[in-house]
Amino acid sequence: MSERRSGTTSARRPPSRGAPPAGSRVARRQALRRRAFRRTTKPTDPRNRLLFLLLVFVMVGAGFVAQLVDLQAIRADDLRTRGEAQRTSTRQLAGYRGSVIDRNGFVLAASTPSHRVVADPTMIDNPAATATLLAPLLGRDAATLADELTPESESDKFALLARTVADDGVERIRSLMSDGTTAERMIGVFVRPEEARVYPADELAIPIVGRVDPDERGIYGIEAQYDEIMTGIPGSEEFESSRFGSISVTDWRVDPATAGYDVILAIDHRLQYAAEEALRAQCEATGAAAATAVVSEPSTGEILAMAGVSRDDETGACEIPRHNAALVWPFEPGSVLKTITMAAAIEELGWNGDTTVEVPPRIVVGDKTFVDRPAHAAAPYPLSQILSQSMNVGTIKVAQAVGPAQVRTYLDRFGFGHPTGIGFEGETSGRVRELDDWWGSDAGSIPIGQGISVNATQLAAAYNTVANGGVYRSPVLVRTLQSPDGTQHHVDTGPGRPVISQRTAAELTELLVGVVADGTGRPAAIPGYTVAGKTGTAWKAFDDGSGILSYGTPTDRRYVSTFAGFAPVDDPAISIVVVIDEPAGLVTSASAVAAPVFADIGEYALRLFDVVPDVVVGDGDGLVRGTPATVPETGDGEETDDEDLVAAEADTSEDAATVVAAGDDR
Repeated sequence: MSERRSGTTSARRPPSRGAPPAGSRVARRQALRRRAFRRTTKPTDPRNRLLFLLLVFVMVGAGFVAQLVDLQAIRADDLRTRGEAQRTSTRQLAGYRGSVIDRNGFVLAASTPSHRVVADPTMIDNPAATATLLAPLLGRDAATLADELTPESESDKFALLARTVADDGVERIRSLMSDGTTAERMIGVFVRPEEARVYPADELAIPIVGRVDPDERGIYGIEAQYDEIMTGIPGSEEFESSRFGSISVTDWRVDPATAGYDVILAIDHRLQYAAEEALRAQCEATGAAAATAVVSEPSTGEILAMAGVSRDDETGACEIPRHNAALVWPFEPGSVLKTITMAAAIEELGWNGDTTVEVPPRIVVGDKTFVDRPAHAAAPYPLSQILSQSMNVGTIKVAQAVGPAQVRTYLDRFGFGHPTGIGFEGETSGRVRELDDWWGSDAGSIPIGQGISVNATQLAAAYNTVANGGVYRSPVLVRTLQSPDGTQHHVDTGPGRPVISQRTAAELTELLVGVVADGTGRPAAIPGYTVAGKTGTAWKAFDDGSGILSYGTPTDRRYVSTFAGFAPVDDPAISIVVVIDEPAGLVTSASAVAAPVFADIGEYALRLFDVVPDVVVGDGDGLVRGTPATVPETGDGEETDDEDLVAAEADTSEDAATVVAAGDDR
């Protein structure tokens, strides 16, 4: 009994210590949990896990290899370029615009190194604070500057704050950029190299030289005419940089800038100034609307001065305008054109100064009656007297002897109706109608300088032809174009063109000397020099309020007064054309208002160029002296009451129509 119990006891293991009693609730719960977590699948083979990890590593490695191939082979050039762009900076080198220089080397226009200030508005955190720092240095209003520094969009990355800044201003701006207290406010502001156009002589010769716009593109004048070759080609400087500045140990690549061509003018700045001042004084003294002068060298055609003034509508003062009136303003020349009629008679008919012409007191051409003021008795008059006294009727008789066709031919030969060849923007060719278009009184008015329009430079070239022995030389305003390496390219105007024979030129010169010595041109005399020239006082067409151009009425006339001539006669060094537009007052004749200006400019020019006097006047002591020329009591001799052109009837029909046509170029 005891053994059985003992065996039974050893066979049955007593419950572990702390185990819940069999059949208890806890025991049943534990049994259920054990059954729930009993393995139901076969354990995974660990080799599968290794294969999976190997596959992952292969795929990742392949991705790295593909990326390397993309970076090193496919996109290598693009990435290299982007990398270089990130570390490379480029600075523009200004290609300076060429200068405008006078014949003596005096600089009339030039470009100098300067700086501009720009900004990237998207980089500026506080536009108002930045504007407050910059405004006093740039001479700008702070509020306006703040508006420019405020970006309108994310793409608004550029603002030009100042085109040119003086050196001291640049230094102060750079000090703000480097100062620890202000540097943060200056982020996004940059100083860039720039060039500034300067005009050392201010407004001297401004109608010739012209001006440029803010981007240094020529607007008018020589600056515009030669803009393409005067504009320099910018260069560049490339270097590596970091956020702390340039990397000095690396190579710098420089593409040097190329400067533009210099333009060397034929004018002399001293004579140009003297001419401008003489015109300004006469314009003020006579109450004229404008005044123009051209001074040139007959043998070469080079223009030594080309000046003009006009009355300002606002101030009422005579100022230097922006337009070059000597080339762009057409006007009716009046009696200065009688020289061409005389040239045709001498050349074609073999006449000379002593040849006489029967001159009646009046002559009818078409439906117009032409007379002289003062009147001349009917008589034969020599050619010399007809020109020196500026006889309208006598000149028309000469023109009739020559014939209208020859008069028209000689106007063409002397260059009227054609461009001068200077190539100046806005230049007028004037108006000389073809012979088939002459009608009515044209055969009478055109030979005495009405019903035809010219510019002052054309007139100067015509008188140069007489002074130059009959050879026409094209006017020259630009002597030389000088390349950046100093090579000079002379402007070729071609050979001279014979217009009249030397005999005709010499005979014509003697007639013009008589005009100054004994005729209407006496106020143009220059002490010590023999002067040849001619006066001309033309009626000017204007709108009297009716909307139609006319010459006005005997009580309401407007005039253009001109003197053209040269000196000294034996070896002409200068020729001068002076035109006074609409002189006011009782004295309007060319002898009174234009000839004295010729004398003033001529005397200065002859002394400036050291031209030896060809006439000795004085009391025998060897000194060259002269007395001021006086205006004849009868004015020009061409006009006292009704000027050069007088019609018996109203003169607003045919002659006005010719002026309307001529005025189309104006």
